[in-house]
Amino acid sequence: MGLFDSLRRAGLRLILKNALAVEEEIYGHFLALPEELAGLELPPSLQAIVQEEREHRRLLEELIAGRLAQEELEKALAERPVHRLEEVRPLPARYEPLREKLSHIAEHERAIYQFFRSLYEKSKLHFAKRAFRLLAEQERVHVQLLERLLG
Repeated sequence: MGLFDSLRRAGLRLILKNALAVEEEIYGHFLALPEELAGLELPPSLQAIVQEEREHRRLLEELIAGRLAQEELEKALAERPVHRLEEVRPLPARYEPLREKLSHIAEHERAIYQFFRSLYEKSKLHFAKRAFRLLAEQERVHVQLLERLLG
């Protein structure tokens, strides 16, 4: 591997570490939601987002460490949960305590989507480009889900 490739990979790791920090922040916001619910369970659509955010963190950690094989990335791409956006309805009134926090999370998700989309568009490494596309697509869906939940 040449010097240019080494520098490119080092730069990619730095970008991935920043992406991981952003994902950890948003994941923390989602984990804090049950405290606001006073015993209510998170709606299934929010539970699905939490699972996907957990998987984003894992993928980024594996990419940073250089342990993510092409086959594993392909598997992650193939196993994406399918959200039925048309079936998602605004949250019932009993979830009112979550509205402000969900609005805040939705803003973060929009920023994360733009970040991953930009990385996808600019990446020169095919492997990284595919990972960024996966993450951008999932974040876009998260934004749409949150917007539908918020009405």
